[in-house]
Amino acid sequence: MCTAISSIGKDRKKHLFGRTLDVECSFGESVIITPRKFRINMRHGADICEHAAIIGIGIVREGIPLYYDAMNEHGLCAAALNFPQSAVYHEPQRDSLNIASFELIGYVLAKCQSTNEVAEMLVGANITNDSFSVELGATPMHWMVSDKSGSIVLEPREDGLMIHKNPYGVLTNEPPFEQQCTSIADFLHLSASPPINTLYPQAPIKPYSNGMGAIGLPGDFSSRSRFVRAVFLSAHTVADGRKIGEIMRFFGVMDSLRVPRGVVKNYKGRDHFTVYTSCADSEDKVYYFSTCACRDICAVRLSEELAEADRLSVASTVRAQCLNFIPTKFED
Repeated sequence: MCTAISSIGKDRKKHLFGRTLDVECSFGESVIITPRKFRINMRHGADICEHAAIIGIGIVREGIPLYYDAMNEHGLCAAALNFPQSAVYHEPQRDSLNIASFELIGYVLAKCQSTNEVAEMLVGANITNDSFSVELGATPMHWMVSDKSGSIVLEPREDGLMIHKNPYGVLTNEPPFEQQCTSIADFLHLSASPPINTLYPQAPIKPYSNGMGAIGLPGDFSSRSRFVRAVFLSAHTVADGRKIGEIMRFFGVMDSLRVPRGVVKNYKGRDHFTVYTSCADSEDKVYYFSTCACRDICAVRLSEELAEADRLSVASTVRAQCLNFIPTKFED
């Protein structure tokens, strides 16, 4: 249960990319910076010794960064989302580009500067069924990759890796992306403006409230409904004109997709909730995030010093919520 969004401001300048991670619990995520000369080990094929610097959120295991979502220094972004019913991984294949599922984000961000480069590089690629370790199996995933020019979706299926153009800049979970795009036609009537009386024009029927143009916008937490809601909100929200306005707009959209603890349970009775929300600013090279335990927005910058370092840098996402009591004064 996750939602990823790639958003470009109305001025077409600031590109933001982020996601909600909706799972049963935190796994100790950190903001991780992989510097340019950090050796990226590959299960199949040559290791990558020099590459673009990468910043994102994930976990480090055995000295290896495992990203859930990330951005490279060129502004290319990627996120992995659960795809449990449709993902199909394969055995390594001779004469193919073989990439393990847990390597994909690091690989494309290390190698590429744009979505076009990613799409060209991955034609005919094979996503392998390698597990990272005995404890960390090959989780079924699909991915959204974005830059300021647009987005693509990568889905490993029985017939191989499918690469879809994504005009919405939105991805959730099941069903496959093509089915999501088909079903969104059911909501063509949604609007931010007051509805027009096409039901019975002969009668003076008028809206009795603001917001009635969006009647029918799904409000539940299923992946299909979150997809529609994310598309609508991304298309219609606007910033308030402040320098930080686009960042606040983005988190406002993501707040409408956030899953509070207790409202969604799996078949085992366990809560699925939004552990964190991220927002990558591809222009300023800053990674913003908030968590379920702390709604404050925190930020980590991909600085030149960290990009040129000789080891990984990490920043914990664990934060305690602060309540800011403000002073009052008596009126004269």
